Amino acid sequence: MTSMIYEIRVDGRLPQHSREGFCGLQLEEVPMGLILRGLVIDESHLLGIISEFRRLGMSVVSARPSSRSDRAEGLPISRSPARTSSRRPARRLRRRAS
Repeated sequence: MTSMIYEIRVDGRLPQHSREGFCGLQLEEVPMGLILRGLVIDESHLLGIISEFRRLGMSVVSARPSSRSDRAEGLPISRSPARTSSRRPARRLRRRAS
C-alpha cells in the first residue's frame, strides 16, 4: 500500500482530549458522527487509527481512499507514484454489537 488520502467515517463524537491522537488528520463533525480525512502512510497506520477508535469505544463505519475532489481542498498529496495494479478496494467494516 502506498501513501494515500483516506476518508474514515465513525459513529459518535470524539472527546476533545482524544483529538490529539489523530494529529495530521482533518476532523469534521457531521450529524451522523465524525469524518476524518488525511494522509495514511501504510496499512499499519490505517489499522492503528481504527484500533484507536475501538479503544475509545467508537464504531468505524467505513475507511476508504478519498476521491480526487477531496485533494483539491488543500490536503497533502502523496509524492509516491500510485500503483493501481496492486491496490485493493476498501471494504466496509462491520459494526460491533453493543
